[in-house]
Formats: sequence, C-alpha cells, structure tokens
Amino acid sequence: MKSNNSSIELMENDLEKTRPVTPPLDLEDTKPEKPLPALENTVISKKTVFPQLRVAQRCDVGAVRERNEDACLLFTAESGGHFARAPMCLAVVADGMGGHENGHMASKSASRTAAEYVLRKIYLPLLGGADVPDPASVHAIMHTAVLTAHTAVSKQKNSDSGTTLTMTLILENQLYVAHVGDSRAYWLVEDHFEAITVDHSLVQRLQDEGKLTTEEAENYQYRNILLRALGQVEDLEVDTYQRELPAKGKLLLCSDGLCGLVKDERLGQILGLDADPHRIADLMVDAALVSGGYDNITAVVIDFVLQRP
Repeated sequence: MKSNNSSIELMENDLEKTRPVTPPLDLEDTKPEKPLPALENTVISKKTVFPQLRVAQRCDVGAVRERNEDACLLFTAESGGHFARAPMCLAVVADGMGGHENGHMASKSASRTAAEYVLRKIYLPLLGGADVPDPASVHAIMHTAVLTAHTAVSKQKNSDSGTTLTMTLILENQLYVAHVGDSRAYWLVEDHFEAITVDHSLVQRLQDEGKLTTEEAENYQYRNILLRALGQVEDLEVDTYQRELPAKGKLLLCSDGLCGLVKDERLGQILGLDADPHRIADLMVDAALVSGGYDNITAVVIDFVLQRP
C-alpha cells in the first residue's frame, strides 16, 4: 500500500477540498488526587523502546448535518534529557447518537471524562517519577475510564442521550484499546490493514450469526442500531484490547461517518500513503465527503516507529 507523491496528487485531484475543520477539544485542567512525589533520578533501561510518533486529527461536520455530534481528543507527551520517558499518546473518538437532542453534549462529556481519568491515573504519576504501570493496571484504568464516562453521560439532564467511545493509549511499546459502540480503531502493519475493534451493532451481530452477508449488511435498513452505547444501559460492557507495537505502523480511529461511507479497502489505501498524518486525515475526510458526507466525520491518524532512547 505504499505510494509515491504522484499517487497522493492523483488522489487529491479525485477528491473535493476539505471543509474547515473543528479544532480538538481542550482538555480541562486536572489535578492529581494527592500531591505528586518529588522527582527522583530516572534510570532508562537499555531495553526500553521509545515510539516516535506523528499524529493528526480531523473532525468535520460533513455535508448534510447542521451540528457536529462527534468529538475527538488527541493528547501526546514527550520528554527528554535527564527526565527522558517514553512518549505517551492518548486518542479518543466519540460519536453522539443521532436523533437525540444532546448527542453532541454526550460525546463531549464522554471524551473529556475518559481522557481526564486516564491522564490522572497514568500520566500525572509518570510526570511525578512513578514507574510505568503494568499491563493489567492499564487495562483496569482504561476500563474504569469508560465506565466513569458512562456515568457522566447518564447523569446529563437529557437521560436519553448517548454516545460511542473508542479510546487508544500508546505507552512504551504497547497499544491499549477500550471500546463501546460502532466507532472503530484500525491499524496498518506491513501493508496489512485490519480493524482492532468489533462494532456493537445489530448489523454486526446478524453478520456474526450468519444471517447477513457483508454485501447485505452495507444496505441493511437498521445498520445504525447500536446494542451498546454510553448513557443507554445501566450495566455497560466495555471491550478492551492490547497489542504489542511492531517496529512501525499506523493507527486510525474514526467515527462511522467515515467507515460507514468509505470501504475498508479504501481506508487502508489512504492510510498506507507515504504522507504526513495531517495529509492522510484530510484525505480521509475528503473521501467521506465525496461519498455523500451524510454524517459527521472524524479521523485520528497516528504514525509510529519504535526506537531506542
């Protein structure tokens, strides 16, 4: 799926220009529950692997909707010198449920609440000199972050509001994912493009049960019905995943305004371009607009290369 610059130019000529983009949400200031410990000498192991990251996000209202009910948040942290720690990258995509008056408030609240929880439990302790938490602890934190966001959405004035939420965390050479709904996380490794998450939707269940083919699912009239969403059920199940990062690759987080209009094969082709993440994110949005742009469109692109400090 590699491409040269001429391929990029041809692709851009086939697509309309990108609409003005919505800036990422500003994360509210947070404070640790307890004072941070004094910073002590940090010893970096020769075995420590630092991912080199390039990131971008686009959150577009689309061609039809008047209001953007998507929300995305992208947080990266790097350090150097005596305080050199592995870069950290947290990304969140939330899609407020269409047809509900406060869908945009649900996605905003969920993304901020989940991100704040992860940063307070992982990033702030690291900033204070704590060790990197073990994978089991990270899983628990990601899981609880989504449940905390679920509670926040459920307590909103309009209790009928809801949202999807897909969140990824890169920490050292590990990728962690927490997921509810039909927003998606994909990755591209050695020209192999695949979805990490599985949709919590009626159409996905019918496909899993062999009652719908892939072709039938594309035109199924109830394809937008979700079986899981934040703010919609009392006891929420959260899917969590963990992958060890390969030497290099790319991640894509998106709302169904992108993956619902652009086929996976095309998404993989765009993600595989030899281009900056900002250009790739622009092309993702353009592809959805050319396909109709019937929904809000969100794309988060993360390019990673592992290296020794």
